[in-house]
Amino acid sequence: MSFKLTVLQTVESTQDVARKSALSGEPEGAAIMALNQTRGRGRLGHSWISPPGKNLALSIILRPRLTPTESPLLGLLTSVAVANTLDKCGIARSELKWPNDVLVGGRKIAGILSEAVLEDGIVQHVIIGVGLNVNAQESDFPKHFVIPATSIFLCTGRERDVEETARDFLEEMHALYGRVNRDGSSFIRGLWEARWAHRSMMMVHEGVVGRAKGLDEDGALILSTPDGRLIRILSGDVFPLQPDTKGFLNNSRD
Repeated sequence: MSFKLTVLQTVESTQDVARKSALSGEPEGAAIMALNQTRGRGRLGHSWISPPGKNLALSIILRPRLTPTESPLLGLLTSVAVANTLDKCGIARSELKWPNDVLVGGRKIAGILSEAVLEDGIVQHVIIGVGLNVNAQESDFPKHFVIPATSIFLCTGRERDVEETARDFLEEMHALYGRVNRDGSSFIRGLWEARWAHRSMMMVHEGVVGRAKGLDEDGALILSTPDGRLIRILSGDVFPLQPDTKGFLNNSRD
């Protein structure tokens, strides 16, 4: 399977375009890229804000031979593909934040959105959305972001062709997804954890504090609480704890 890239001028959401195409029978490998996305979205109903023409907005259709519990691993796989793409761009220090962010120096450079459709307990298709900041400058980012943003341009000082960046990403995704089709999904966790930004750190999730231990077989995050419990986190945001000025642990989202 190879990816076929379609570049559109303006859409509300590449996820919506890809989803409609998938429901109409479009085979896997279709990749929809928009130069301008007017209603981009991320996880948990968040908006994906991106200036027209500067950043990559892309959604791909996959029809994996995976179980419903395995399908969330494809979002993690996509994060690895983005990090590999950044390597090609001369950014060798990218890290991954569970479940869907790619960071450089603690700043968010990309986000992943994975949406699966099931029928009778079988995965029909998965739409993977990628938002990657390519040529954005500091003035392009709102100041209210929970995690400060960055871009390939801000990291390297060089502008990069957005479509070329898309093709580099699809090349990385092709190699990794081909491995899933050959070998199954069990290797994904190891690749993801090798770039994990918060391994063994104290984290907080909806008031629950625990040490980040690793990923479960389905991609869930495992936290070890101070009282010895192991907590599986399936969704939501998880942030590292940092000491405050009084010596106590403080939930820092900056």
